[in-house]
Amino acid sequence: MTIFAIPSRVYFRVKILERFNFTFNFAYIQTLEGISSLIPDSNGKHIIFWDIEGCSLEECIKALRKVQKKYDLSDIFIVSDAERSFRAYCYNKVDFKQLLHILLDTEHLDEIFFYYTVKRGYATLRTTNKIDRGKQKLVAVLSSYPVVIPEGKVTQIVYDTGVEKEGLSIILGGK
Repeated sequence: MTIFAIPSRVYFRVKILERFNFTFNFAYIQTLEGISSLIPDSNGKHIIFWDIEGCSLEECIKALRKVQKKYDLSDIFIVSDAERSFRAYCYNKVDFKQLLHILLDTEHLDEIFFYYTVKRGYATLRTTNKIDRGKQKLVAVLSSYPVVIPEGKVTQIVYDTGVEKEGLSIILGGK
């Protein structure tokens, strides 16, 4: 019988002198690989990647159909490796500002995915398996019109991510 389970992610925040915060976190992480939305040698063009969480496949399809129509996007491919968790992509070439507009207009978009897209200046589509998940499988194609897959080399990305998205918060000092 487990009386107390140690969380896999802990955030610490200490307020110092009423004007400063000292923060850090301790998390169980995994290293993953993906590809960048930024197309090399394309004058800053991106292909469109999404990370959609917390919805059914039907809700995911509805959200992507909405932006597909609004922005006249090509075929969208949806993959999944867990219930209520989807990644999607299409091969339209857009500038970074338009990519952000498309992402902001997409319901159920993972907020952390959006945060890191803005921070890095490109989106990342995960290509490796997460711990305790199977391979990503194609679960739907939203047909519109085909476009030529951008030629050239893609940029491989290696990044660390927490195994759990939420954890225990410890706040000392302050309100």
